[in-house]
Amino acid sequence: MSVQNDTFILSSRGWLLSGVIGALFLFFTMTELHLFQFITGALLLAVLMIFRNPERNTATTEAYAIISSVDGVVLSIEETLVDDHKMSKVTIMNSLWDVSMLRAPFDCAVEGFKIRHGASLPLYNPLSDTLNEKAVISFRSSKGDEIYIEHLSEQSCFPIGIEVEKSQKLKEGGRYGFLAKGRSVIYLPENTRLNINAGSTVRAGESVIGYLNAA
Repeated sequence: MSVQNDTFILSSRGWLLSGVIGALFLFFTMTELHLFQFITGALLLAVLMIFRNPERNTATTEAYAIISSVDGVVLSIEETLVDDHKMSKVTIMNSLWDVSMLRAPFDCAVEGFKIRHGASLPLYNPLSDTLNEKAVISFRSSKGDEIYIEHLSEQSCFPIGIEVEKSQKLKEGGRYGFLAKGRSVIYLPENTRLNINAGSTVRAGESVIGYLNAA
């Protein structure tokens, strides 16, 4: 099942795991093994939380709006150079209890992506940037504007999932992947007018983080 068409309330990524844990929970309930019943019940609730897949709708129809691709809290906003081009760098941290589905920032085509499989170190570890699992993906709008997003996983037993193909078209808010816990860095063109500040809470597929061609 393509991730952008994965519209069930529970992501298809969590079906097998939740089914296995649910079966164990029922078994321990019927056999009155209360300790194991409690443990599997807690695990089942945690899995359902991590893999929940709610519908999201943007609150704006404004042109050139950029929607957050990830749930979480904005850690920082900086200016940086990418291939000699000045860009705004927005860093967002999502926790294990945020919604894990990643969503397209606007109507776009996937320009390219790559995934580096690796470790799952805490992000305060200086080796996490070079060793942790990482995905980089670029999106291009119909107007030719391009943004880059880096997803870096942290201390999670669930791998990053990017389930799109190069040149694939996505609608604004369309699902393109999965990040259970980690840091996302969004690189925006210099002419972007930002709509957020450090400390802002954003929701994937809903929160407007800025506007292209508006600076």
